[in-house]
Amino acid sequence: MESASLILGFEEDAMLIGFALIIVAVFLCCALLFRLSIFVLPLFVAFLAGSTAYRGGSGIVAALAAAAIAAIVLLAVAQLALAFARSDTARAAIGIAFAAPAAFAGYHAVHGIAVATMPTSVWQIIVSCIGAAFVAAASWTQWSRARL
Repeated sequence: MESASLILGFEEDAMLIGFALIIVAVFLCCALLFRLSIFVLPLFVAFLAGSTAYRGGSGIVAALAAAAIAAIVLLAVAQLALAFARSDTARAAIGIAFAAPAAFAGYHAVHGIAVATMPTSVWQIIVSCIGAAFVAAASWTQWSRARL
């Protein structure tokens, strides 16, 4: 009887430790998502260029080179556009161009977490939309501070 209560107590402690580690892992994934949200558009452009080159008959090395070049060119053009943009409207357009794909990625990332942690309900979509807004705001903030 005594050994059963010791084992049961150990299982409860392990479950609490596991729950705490899951919370830390979700927090770290969200922090990583916020930090990398600025690179969603270059990643998408790189994937599109690489897959187009690969489907066009180029080898894997040429597809990887095309992907890298496309992402670098996009980031360089965005930095130059921010440097020479005189109006706030032009800067806002650049920010929206980077924040919209970040919001899309943020929605799906938060929705994956919500599906894993919440029962099926309309709250999953609400939480996912709030997460998308936060990720888009993080991307917008990072681009608004970008200076050459």
